[in-house]
Amino acid sequence: MLIYLLSRSSELYSTQRIYQAGLAGKHNIRVIDYMECDLLIEDGEFKVVYNHEYLIKPDYVIPRIGSSVTFYGCTVVRHFSMMGAKVLNDPQAIINSRDKFRSLQLMIQGGIRIPRTYFSNDLYYADRIVNQLLGYPFIMKVLEGTQGQGVFLVHNEDEAEQLFSEHIRKQTRVILQEFISEFKGKDIRVIVINGEIIATMMRVAQEGEFRSNIHRGGVGIEVELTDEEKEMAIKSLDILGLKMAGVDLMRSNQGPMLIEVNSSPGLQGIEGTTKIQIAERLIEYLENSVDL
Repeated sequence: MLIYLLSRSSELYSTQRIYQAGLAGKHNIRVIDYMECDLLIEDGEFKVVYNHEYLIKPDYVIPRIGSSVTFYGCTVVRHFSMMGAKVLNDPQAIINSRDKFRSLQLMIQGGIRIPRTYFSNDLYYADRIVNQLLGYPFIMKVLEGTQGQGVFLVHNEDEAEQLFSEHIRKQTRVILQEFISEFKGKDIRVIVINGEIIATMMRVAQEGEFRSNIHRGGVGIEVELTDEEKEMAIKSLDILGLKMAGVDLMRSNQGPMLIEVNSSPGLQGIEGTTKIQIAERLIEYLENSVDL
């Protein structure tokens, strides 16, 4: 099977793990920097030019699209799909998951519980919403951040005013969410592939940090999911149309809540915590879903 692994760098842990798993499975797997792909439509055919080479149609494309280049990355994924290649995650599903508010809209529509959330084009009434509905502290998130980037815990009116002014000046799109204090500094990461839960861990933030991301010094510990949490994780991918993703959950006094869904989840922290070979499980799924 010919597999193109779309990634900005072959040195990234998750890219390297998937690449090695593909080689171990006797597949022809190649890392392609999607930002270096030029897209051509000629005589009714879709073609991809990469470093002066016309790429042949692969059997499968695994997209690992960065948050800062979602639009072009998804355009490349769509082009490969139009060539007739199978893609692990549909480009529209990636876009749905990357836009945090769009994702939450779809989750609510699908019956998934989320924290109280506010989004505004200009944040004109944001202080009123905070005082009436969210209270202090509350969470502010940039709509397309990852790995805890662009996430702030806002403690008081002075901090809120400063952040509101900054994001209005930068014209950054943000959402505001209620802070679930009973699960402070923790979240649960669930890796799902094709409707099956592959691995789970609880991430715990280092002292003094409210973000539990491994990239920010958080540590992973093994955790058992409840039946409701399992159902929520699997259903979240169905709602967005993803085949493989990392789902982040929290445990509140009202029951489990969804934080977000990551269509290109990092594997290093969860493979290290659980000792589960997620990359190999992903390649197995590809093998079982394509006609060779």
